[in-house]
Amino acid sequence: MGRSAGTLVVVFVAIALLIPTATSVGFGSLGQQSVDADVVVMTAEVDTDGTADWTVAYRIRLDDDNATQAFEDLRADIQTNPAAYTDRFKNRMQRTAGAAENATGREMAIENVTVNAREETFGQTYGVITYRFQWTNFAGVSSDRLEIGDALSGLFLDSETSLTVRWPADYQADSVAPQADERGNASVTWRGQQTFRESEPRVVVSPEDSAGGDSGSNGLLVGGLLALVGIVAGAYALRRYGILGGGEPAEPPASMVDSDDSEAEAAAGTDADAGTPPAELLSNEEQVLQLLESNGGRLKQQQVAGELDWTDAKTSQVIGGLRDEDKVETFRIGRENVVTLPDTDVTGGDGGGGDGTDSGDETR
Repeated sequence: MGRSAGTLVVVFVAIALLIPTATSVGFGSLGQQSVDADVVVMTAEVDTDGTADWTVAYRIRLDDDNATQAFEDLRADIQTNPAAYTDRFKNRMQRTAGAAENATGREMAIENVTVNAREETFGQTYGVITYRFQWTNFAGVSSDRLEIGDALSGLFLDSETSLTVRWPADYQADSVAPQADERGNASVTWRGQQTFRESEPRVVVSPEDSAGGDSGSNGLLVGGLLALVGIVAGAYALRRYGILGGGEPAEPPASMVDSDDSEAEAAAGTDADAGTPPAELLSNEEQVLQLLESNGGRLKQQQVAGELDWTDAKTSQVIGGLRDEDKVETFRIGRENVVTLPDTDVTGGDGGGGDGTDSGDETR
């Protein structure tokens, strides 16, 4: 890239300044000073009390000797005098938190700012400057829910920047806006270029137990359901064979039934006896896989939500878990996600009732 050592030092100082914009609360444009960082990765890990542990990593490609030497000089300077970098960064972030404080009504603080520089490899070698800090009351806490994102309303992500929000593993996402570019079991990621609207980004999460009770009660519920199914099946069998009163007459043993009548009865009962298990006995993942199998291995994600009467958030979470286990694959048609079983032919059709156009863009 032909950067001089002095220029690169100025660049790193410049791109580390996160400032509130005049029109929105949150981080200002990143890397729009002298030279852009090649990649900017922002990650917020939100705890149950609303405090977020933030990481902001600036990656610069070390693709020539000048860039490599400049980064080595910068790394030595950071190691010698880290306060020169963390103090400036903290001041800028405190202004950002102050603007968010006014907008949300929550008292906030930026604490424990650190910085380090090191080389990392992501397919090629980068010099990475990483700032870490705590942002108290970053998320709102309402009852047992976390409402994440109001401190970043109107955030702008340039084409080199991504934002990842993570929440506690025992929480589930109730809503995510706008739709994330990548979805995990306890995280969402948006990639630039995009400008969030005034009420975005937003992620609302709640403890999994709040929707289904604690694990003990869940176990009792499942056990009770299985016991009930067993009782009903047993009662049906007893009534069918005349052991319980009030039922139909007991059927004769197979040896006493005419072979033609027996074959006709067997044919009539095949569908009922060999049918798929009822949905209430299947896990969420099994319901999705069964639905895909019954629809040729391919459906739009919105159709899955509609067929199973699930929220978009729950549907995305279940499908994301199946995708992580390589049990389904996803891609985009226009602005919609399409879910397929592995090895399903996606060259034809439109994902179950679409417009027949396939943009070919994949979504992870």
